[in-house]
Amino acid sequence: MVDFSFIRKDIAKRTVYIDGEVIAMSPLRIGVGRANLDPTSTARDTLLKDPQGRPVIPGSSWKGIFRSTGERILRDKGLEVCSGIGGDNCLEKRDLSDEFQKLIKNNVNGALDMFWKKTCLNCKTFGAMSVIGAVKLADSVASHYTLGVRTIIAISRTEGAVAEGALASVEFVEPGSKFSFRLIGNNLPNYVIGYLVRIMEQIHLGLSQVGGQKSRGFGFVQFGKMKFTSVGSEKVGDEDKEIKVTVAEGEGSKFFEQMKPFKEAFDSVKTSYPEK
Repeated sequence: MVDFSFIRKDIAKRTVYIDGEVIAMSPLRIGVGRANLDPTSTARDTLLKDPQGRPVIPGSSWKGIFRSTGERILRDKGLEVCSGIGGDNCLEKRDLSDEFQKLIKNNVNGALDMFWKKTCLNCKTFGAMSVIGAVKLADSVASHYTLGVRTIIAISRTEGAVAEGALASVEFVEPGSKFSFRLIGNNLPNYVIGYLVRIMEQIHLGLSQVGGQKSRGFGFVQFGKMKFTSVGSEKVGDEDKEIKVTVAEGEGSKFFEQMKPFKEAFDSVKTSYPEK
């Protein structure tokens, strides 16, 4: 019988935490748009901030970055994966949505079996229609920061040309600013922990960017001092291998080196899903 622990929400075999800090290596902005202008700012496009006025990278933004970066990693590994955007999710593109909804109401084990067999690693990890993901990413709040304003040439999204009233001022977080970071995972197999660490490593190396204005060189970040903690089982599921590392701590690349056993578990795993 297949061990569905990874995708079950009613049991707690293991909880993992990755905590630390994110450092802006280039200008960084998560904007709120002109409809929500900050009256204290000179910029027309201002940053998303918490009630105390501190810049924030929302957990929803992190989830999108992790999922899109992971999609690239999984495709390079030769695995089938969906983007999760619009109708591009495992159940809808296989025309299984209605059947899955019926199973949720009448046959939970059947729903678990379908979700396990028919969905990709991204859907299992980050969630899909009617299914909460196994990973939660908290909002990252700036703990040390400096704000700047830059005047840019606005480009029309519809016409691809210089827009009317072409000059626009945007607010951003200066390089060197620091944010909190927290990831919580429920019932994650070791190879999935390795997958998440591979995603973080890609972000750390500048292969994925955070926020807007990416084409102008914004959004490069690195991970500073990080700590991994695992509470519970040393493996989860039939396809996993046991790893006895329960705590790892280090700065930047040293942290990723300490997490090598998990990265190797991801590199070597042969998953049985999704079924063709």
